[in-house]
Amino acid sequence: MIVKNDVWKTLVDKENSIIAKLCEKKETLFLEKKRLETRIADIDKYVFEYTSGLQQESNVEYGLKKINDRMNMITQLMSARSDLEAFQAECNQALGAIASRIAVHQAELLKFNKVRDSQRKRDISSQNRREDKELDALALNNFIAEMK
Repeated sequence: MIVKNDVWKTLVDKENSIIAKLCEKKETLFLEKKRLETRIADIDKYVFEYTSGLQQESNVEYGLKKINDRMNMITQLMSARSDLEAFQAECNQALGAIASRIAVHQAELLKFNKVRDSQRKRDISSQNRREDKELDALALNNFIAEMK
């Protein structure tokens, strides 16, 4: 037979496990977000380099093909940046969802702990009452035995 305290301990352990897994997932997403931010910053740097190079080349009149190639590269970089930003938005949304789930599970954990502590106090109180009754019965028996 399962003891009531064991049930609450099991539920608490389950919530702790879920929270730990969600925290790991959150950390992984956070690292991915940082990596995306770095890649977006790199793309911004490349775009700046290409646009500044484009201005220099147009001043020197390199030719339409070179300017067109640079414009194509800038377009590709901006497209990649846009894709990364979309993925970053998804990552942010997932982080928010995980944080919300963690909060829900932490609330459940607090509830389970509170119920478990309450159950433990009731058990201790019940045990104390039983012991008091036994001591009272023993004292009454001793008193009756002395009266005889």
